[in-house]
Amino acid sequence: MDNDLKYLMDEIKADQKPSKPKRKKKKKRKGQAGLILFLFVLILALVAGGLGIWWLSRPERKLPGRWHREIDYTADCTLAAKEWLLGAEGGGDIDLPTYIGRVSVGMDLVLSKDGSWQCSVDENSYNAATEQVYQALELAFEDLLIQRVNDSGREMSTREEAAQSILDTIDMSCNEYLRSYGPALLPTMEEIKAQYEGNGAWHAEKGVLMRDTKGQAFLINTDLLVLSGTDGTEVYYRNAE
Repeated sequence: MDNDLKYLMDEIKADQKPSKPKRKKKKKRKGQAGLILFLFVLILALVAGGLGIWWLSRPERKLPGRWHREIDYTADCTLAAKEWLLGAEGGGDIDLPTYIGRVSVGMDLVLSKDGSWQCSVDENSYNAATEQVYQALELAFEDLLIQRVNDSGREMSTREEAAQSILDTIDMSCNEYLRSYGPALLPTMEEIKAQYEGNGAWHAEKGVLMRDTKGQAFLINTDLLVLSGTDGTEVYYRNAE
């Protein structure tokens, strides 16, 4: 009898054991589903983030604003001064580029968010360049005058003496004389404006900025705009914001 009871109890226990593994399997399935959902959300976030970065970093989004360039007149200015000095004082032994240095006039290109653009020459920059080149020519002219006077057997050692000699001879300062009767070292402001100023509309196509005039395009490179002309020339604008 005891053996039969023991056998019956063992049978009951055996029937109850299979229920436990079923619960573990269910938990395992829930964990896998949660992991898959997490990975799916993570992938969506990465894709969205990548698209956001691409959108914000698109070249055309960086275009609106003010861009600046310097129009270099060093070579033209030096040549004009040299030719005039050769005629006026025989040229002499003088290193003209050291007097003149670099000569440039500033210009701004403004690209508006509404799709319009405008180029304008900086008049203050032009006035400063004009002052620079005529002061340089004045010093070179005085030094050549000193050379010429000394070569003739007379004595002159300072620029002050040269300047006073010019004043006594023509009743005007050297700078005034050069501006009135000297060479045109720079184009006039009107000439520069006619060549470079303008306005119109712009739009971007695949990272290339297209303007509606002159057949020109700007290639975007970080904070640099490279203007490519139809004749193959390139001009650089830097971000001035």
